[in-house]
Amino acid sequence: MDRRINGIIDIGNTAVKWAVFEGNELLKSGKSSFGDWTAIQKLNKEFENVNWFVSSVHALPEVSELGFSFQTLETDGPLPVTIRYKTPSTLGRDRLAAVCGAHHLFPNTPSLVIDAGTCITFDVIDGAGNYFGGAISPGIFMRLKAMHQFTGKLPQLEWEDLDGFIGDSTKNSMLQGVKQGVLGEANHQIDRYTEKYPNLRVLVTGGDGPFFEKNLKKDIFAAPNLVLIGLNTIQNYKQSLNA
Repeated sequence: MDRRINGIIDIGNTAVKWAVFEGNELLKSGKSSFGDWTAIQKLNKEFENVNWFVSSVHALPEVSELGFSFQTLETDGPLPVTIRYKTPSTLGRDRLAAVCGAHHLFPNTPSLVIDAGTCITFDVIDGAGNYFGGAISPGIFMRLKAMHQFTGKLPQLEWEDLDGFIGDSTKNSMLQGVKQGVLGEANHQIDRYTEKYPNLRVLVTGGDGPFFEKNLKKDIFAAPNLVLIGLNTIQNYKQSLNA
């Protein structure tokens, strides 16, 4: 039997993440800057007959730019979950992919996905695969930038994960405000969803995922490649319908 190789490309706000799967097995993964397709083009030569699948928050690259054809994620296409979101046309593809990945990793179990990137998103899917939505909130850097941009004297800070919870300077007060704010929000969301789904699994992904993994009070499942896993799950599902 021929190997079925999926190439997955997730074009986000600040980076391009990519992976190669054989079935559900992750063979290779990495990250590039937008417009630098060198690593992806090397993968296309390394693996034969790659089925490329792309999700993007930006305008998609041209086939001529990449050097190979690809399929794209559409919210109105076949999916392994049922969308109960009222405005699916506005649904971020990374959010959709993440819950598909969660449902694949923990089938028949309700899951809350926390994707900590430019924004922090909270998305819930029940054990039957119904995706309802969740919440979108400013991310860590966005909060720091907003305090500087909308005030006259507060500086633009680089993020630091400080110990304790009391800020003893303006800088540390800003950092603690962001830290305690995002953690308090996340813990509150987890508590609310756990009330509704007592056997809830909480998965954390995104660039700031390690910070949440370290500091959240509930046991969580760290899934740095969750969006890539979800995109591969969608691609496998689509291929199964055409088998």
